[in-house]
Amino acid sequence: GRSYCVRTQRMLNQCLESLVQKVQSGVVINFEKSGPDPAPVGEDGLVDSSRPINSFASQPWHSCHKLIYVRPNPKTGVPVGHWPIPESFWPDQNSPTLPPRTAHPVVRFSCVDCEPMVIDKLPFDKYELEPSPLTQYILERKSPHTCWQVL
Repeated sequence: GRSYCVRTQRMLNQCLESLVQKVQSGVVINFEKSGPDPAPVGEDGLVDSSRPINSFASQPWHSCHKLIYVRPNPKTGVPVGHWPIPESFWPDQNSPTLPPRTAHPVVRFSCVDCEPMVIDKLPFDKYELEPSPLTQYILERKSPHTCWQVL
């Protein structure tokens, strides 16, 4: 963190400007792996079926609490896309309060390779995940055309 000692209105404006530039637009999510680990990859980035899969030992990338960036439109400043968080319920308009839920949604992902499912005229978004053990693991696999299902 950083602290500021503000003595004048001008200093306050400079500090606020500095803070605003550092703000990231996004949503904090808990990512959790569901199911077995993917097949290991060799030095060339291809699947190496001769190496054993170690699904029982918990790895840092199996569960992480990270930010997904929701990029704003450069012209309007409004976030681009649709609601990034799946809700487990439809709010009842007659209910005086929303059902209880965790502050940070849990998104589970399965490491089974699958084809991307893009349905014509059904909106979908792509989000960038902040650096984490999960992103590092995905990048080390060198499989740009691999798709993992998010539940």
